[in-house]
Amino acid sequence: MSWTTPKRAFLGAASAEGGTKLNAFDNALLKLGIGNVNLVKLSSVIPAHIEWMGEVHNVPVGMLLPTVYAHIESDEPGSTISAALGVGISEGNEGGLIYEYSGYCTKEEAEEMVCRMVEEGFRAREWKLKEFKVASAEATVKDKPVAALAVVVMFPY
Repeated sequence: MSWTTPKRAFLGAASAEGGTKLNAFDNALLKLGIGNVNLVKLSSVIPAHIEWMGEVHNVPVGMLLPTVYAHIESDEPGSTISAALGVGISEGNEGGLIYEYSGYCTKEEAEEMVCRMVEEGFRAREWKLKEFKVASAEATVKDKPVAALAVVVMFPY
């Protein structure tokens, strides 16, 4: 297998219910258009000059997709869960950073956390933040398990 530097990326988030926690996670993947692929978990660095896509389409079944993601599932009635990704893009050609967070909290709390993480990551590298993007999802358990998922999927084309 050969890996290339990603050229495009998709940032998104979704929540879903399911008969089980794993089915809820799968249903959230399906909502984002990545339920029929194999996610390859990445750490959190993106190349400079990435083109951001508005949606995922025409992805072959079974494709290996490099992905940074945060997820959480729960079946505890009344509990609220959230997942968020914060993406920081640098002013120079350094690239960018992605930080993920999930927990028993609101999506606003998860967004706050990833914002602080991006800021700290940029300070540690002495990079200047040009742009901040965030994707988050929240779900509250009623009578079925739920999942919250935030993703950055990277494409070589």
